[in-house]
Amino acid sequence: MKRILTLGIALLAAVAALAQEAPKKFGVKSGEITTQTDLMGQKMSATTYFDNYGTLQYSRTKMSMMGMDIDMGTLQRDGKTYMINYSDKIVQEMPAQQEVNYMDLTDEVVAKNKIKEVGEEEVAGKPCKVYTMEISQMGQSARVKAYVWEGIPMKTVTSAMGMDIVAEVIEVKEGAVDASLFEVPKF
Repeated sequence: MKRILTLGIALLAAVAALAQEAPKKFGVKSGEITTQTDLMGQKMSATTYFDNYGTLQYSRTKMSMMGMDIDMGTLQRDGKTYMINYSDKIVQEMPAQQEVNYMDLTDEVVAKNKIKEVGEEEVAGKPCKVYTMEISQMGQSARVKAYVWEGIPMKTVTSAMGMDIVAEVIEVKEGAVDASLFEVPKF
């Protein structure tokens, strides 16, 4: 019995150690970010909630575009991304999206994305490091200028296919968020 108890405690300690080793994406434990995006003259707002230093993220966007109402969400957790269509009540599970973790810029990531730190600037009252990079996904390439505070992209200017997409944080609230936001919806 003592041996089983010892083995159980060792397994719990190993699981706890693995959980703690998950790389932090942000330097802030939890909070809420409101972002304004300009896409070809169309403005949209999104609210992103995060916890566990960004390893849990949930974002919801509601907007009207070309006469259509759009209500979409994105949930990132457990190495997966869930695309949520609230209008049609559909959840699509995908592997986690590859993102640059600014809290852990390895030489490999810097070389692959041609990342360069090019200065500092303030966005939404937060002092940001400014990076430029070139990314390629699904056969498309883009140039990105990212303004980053505590690992959080506070502003990005993405140039691809002859257009610029500007996303800028307009408000950051640090503090606990509702854990139910990070649950996959069951429609």
